[in-house]
Amino acid sequence: MFGVQDMLAGWAIDPVPTAGIGLAGIGYASAVRRLRRAGRSWPVRRNVAVGAGLLVLAIALDGPPDTLADTSFAVHMAQHLLIQQVAAPLLLLGAPITLVLRADPAWLRRRILARILRSRAIHLLSRPSVAFMLFAVTLIASHLTGFYELALQNENVHALEHVVYLATALLFWYPAVGVDPGPARPEHAARLFYLLLIMPVMAFLGLAIASTGRVLYSYYAANPPPWGATPLQDQHLAGTLMWVSGMITIPPLVVVVLMRWLDQDEKKMTRRQPAAADAAARG
Repeated sequence: MFGVQDMLAGWAIDPVPTAGIGLAGIGYASAVRRLRRAGRSWPVRRNVAVGAGLLVLAIALDGPPDTLADTSFAVHMAQHLLIQQVAAPLLLLGAPITLVLRADPAWLRRRILARILRSRAIHLLSRPSVAFMLFAVTLIASHLTGFYELALQNENVHALEHVVYLATALLFWYPAVGVDPGPARPEHAARLFYLLLIMPVMAFLGLAIASTGRVLYSYYAANPPPWGATPLQDQHLAGTLMWVSGMITIPPLVVVVLMRWLDQDEKKMTRRQPAAADAAARG
């Protein structure tokens, strides 16, 4: 009988994503160390955010979510949600671009990164409307077309799917919660609307998957979950996870945006007070 212990024991290290996660962590840590050696501080909360984001990626790509994804659509959905809705915003909260610009490490010089940030491609991709459409279209098209079935049957396509999910998620979350410099940063009210707007998209996809009466992917019809659920039951659970995920992950990020908005207003008021006092004294 398949149990929780079997699920937690499902680890299989994939060398390519593991190496990528490791190199990202080493690069970030070396930049922080270079900055501190120069006598400049770097917030600990940024380190924690990046560390947590990389850990989530490692769990999603090397742990039970990956080993069980071949036999459970629900677990596969959880894997993708971890990549897109947990790891991606955590990595952005670590402000990696700001860190590299300040530390100017040998592996990515400031002038090179600045040139990349000023490129037309970055200007286009960082626009909120473009980032939103890329994320939403990728989310819906990958699940409701033959691409998902192809990814289940081909390891290279599956790896490409994960890269695309992470890249479009980073682009999507950046306008709302990213702290790095960029060419297009909407006002806080627009960021809140931007975050709330994605919830109906996720709900639509979740309901489309959860409410269908047939198994969407023949791969899962031939490879049912090891814990006894039918492929259709497992698929309904996957759709439910997508449906409710927005209600779980979006509110905390809305709070982050609201706190930044309030902090910005407080700083503006603090700057205005000395000017008002000077004006009153002269009057």
